[in-house]
Amino acid sequence: MREKILDAIYKKLDEEPENLNLQRQINLISRASICTIHSFCLDVIRNNFFEIDISSNFRIGSEEEITLMKQEVLENVFEKKYEEEDENFLKLVDTYGEYTGDEKLQNLILKIYSFASSSAFPDEWLKEKGEMFNINQEENKDFSETIWGKILINELKEVACSCKDSIKECLKLTNKYEELIDCTRNLEETLEKLREFNNTLDESWDKAFEFYNTVDMFPRWKSDKNVTLEEKEIVQKIRQDSKKEFKDKVSSYLSYDSKSALRDIADMYSTMKALCEFVLDFDKAFKEEKKEKNLIDFNDIEHYALNILIKKQEGGGYIPTEVAKNYSKKFEEIAIDEYQDSNNVQELILSSISRGNNIFTVGDVKQSIYRFRKACPELFLDKYHKYSLDGNENGLKIKLFKNFRSRENILNFTNLVFENIMSEKLGEIEYSEDEFLNLGAKYEETENTLSKSSEIYVIENNEEDENIEDEESNIWETEQDDEEQENIVISEIKELEKEEIEAKFIAKKIKELINSKVLINDKKLGLRPIKYRDIVILMRSTKSANSYEKELVKNKIPTFTDGADEYLDTIEIQTIMNLLKILDNSLDDIALVSVLRSTIFNFTDNEIVEIRLVNLEAEYFWNSVVQASQELENEALRRKVNLFLDKIQEWKEEKDYLPISEFLWKIFVETGFYNYCRFNVKWWY
Repeated sequence: MREKILDAIYKKLDEEPENLNLQRQINLISRASICTIHSFCLDVIRNNFFEIDISSNFRIGSEEEITLMKQEVLENVFEKKYEEEDENFLKLVDTYGEYTGDEKLQNLILKIYSFASSSAFPDEWLKEKGEMFNINQEENKDFSETIWGKILINELKEVACSCKDSIKECLKLTNKYEELIDCTRNLEETLEKLREFNNTLDESWDKAFEFYNTVDMFPRWKSDKNVTLEEKEIVQKIRQDSKKEFKDKVSSYLSYDSKSALRDIADMYSTMKALCEFVLDFDKAFKEEKKEKNLIDFNDIEHYALNILIKKQEGGGYIPTEVAKNYSKKFEEIAIDEYQDSNNVQELILSSISRGNNIFTVGDVKQSIYRFRKACPELFLDKYHKYSLDGNENGLKIKLFKNFRSRENILNFTNLVFENIMSEKLGEIEYSEDEFLNLGAKYEETENTLSKSSEIYVIENNEEDENIEDEESNIWETEQDDEEQENIVISEIKELEKEEIEAKFIAKKIKELINSKVLINDKKLGLRPIKYRDIVILMRSTKSANSYEKELVKNKIPTFTDGADEYLDTIEIQTIMNLLKILDNSLDDIALVSVLRSTIFNFTDNEIVEIRLVNLEAEYFWNSVVQASQELENEALRRKVNLFLDKIQEWKEEKDYLPISEFLWKIFVETGFYNYCRFNVKWWY
């Protein structure tokens, strides 16, 4: 971001070289507060650590360290509770524990703790959620009036709606054939029952409970056995699947009436209260442990900053502290990117340092993918609905719906898909024409530029087709109308794994693109022939990337895979890792033998056996190596072993004072391992 701003300033400065203000901005850009929210929070904490009673030289614990600490603290809290024989705690163990141990309950505690940490005030949130179970059974006459009942009613409606849609599709088939009149009547009866059931859900929980448990929702299937139409089998299968889906879900919900449900919730109050109190006890113990070790974790960063920036009023509510007021004077404007992924803690932090009218947020709720990290897209949607295009007392809304990264055919196809699948219930927003992606980029077009149509390739491995002569036969193309602009190619290939099929097909398409010398737009050069580096294969994960890479390399297509896990597993990296291991612990036999056999020291298997035979009783192979340096009869091998030991000793001494980057580079150069990897290992770019 800093570089982009600087480039924009230089571009403007070319037009106005005498502009002193622009020249001044170039000097100021290095001091601009352009950072992540966590970087800002750390700045707040380091400059105001005394406000929250932590040491100025605190450190941020690694994920592994924090995980181990959590487990240790949790086990200590459990042990203490057992010693105290706390009645509520023992009831909690009986409810959620297992005979084999407390692992299930411990995991539940950690999950609740993690989720509560996403709240601005975790303690208050936990107490509030525990008290939700403290209900008056007389005041709540019907279960559907509770928050749990409302959630279950909505889910039951979705199941009923899904089944109704399936039955309607079946009716479209049966209505075409007089022979299926019995099937049609059965389906119509089922559809009517589902409508009645849906109506009871709008009335009350008990009405729905009574209806479901007294009415046969799916009457017995009747059909003429003499009818052999394929459609009959299709309809029967769809109906059976719908029936199973409906009964599996609904029977688990409507197994109790309102009175029983409310009684169960009330009975759970003491257990839920104990659960919340236990999480609070764990949180307190964990904070004390972190304070003792002078560290904080990732969650603490935002919460500590929040505690510095706001304070609680006597009458309730929170107001900015003096620290927050000083920050609000410092910032003329606060610009927030990716606002759809903000959470409540971040919202409070940024609000506390604003002046109320100087926050500019940019986001797209359609791109909100971090709910699992406790992101709260409702914050974005609230402003999106309150703000107006011409500005009101809430704020001004500016729609940025032009896309500068994709061609028109890609955008049209994307809009076509999401218009049909994204709704307010699924995706937070109704994907209508108001939300469509619109073309913003301009591409120079010729007859030889990329195709203006979007293409979908459906690859089907049809094992029943015995007429396939080779793995690329039976390929046909169907062009749809201009509005959708899609080419669908269905390719049936026999006896190949799915990944191999896809990899072969992709390799073939890449070759076709390169050979066609199709022109693409280059920002610097304009139109130029496509190159291998212009082509990217996007995948959900890199787990299957190896299959693709092998096929592409086999087709002599330069390839680079951005897979960190596979990179660390390569023999080149493992060799250096093993070398570092024996510099730290020479008794690691596996690492030691691996380094001896590597191209760095080039010991053969026979030489390693000969070294081991010097002392078969030695507990560690290292002991055999040391002894072999003195007792081996093979003078050439003894000299080789001594050279190895001398080099290891030299590196052991150097690793204690050389920076890690310099130390590693020294090993690469001295051993020639860098040149070996450079010229002998196949790296494709």
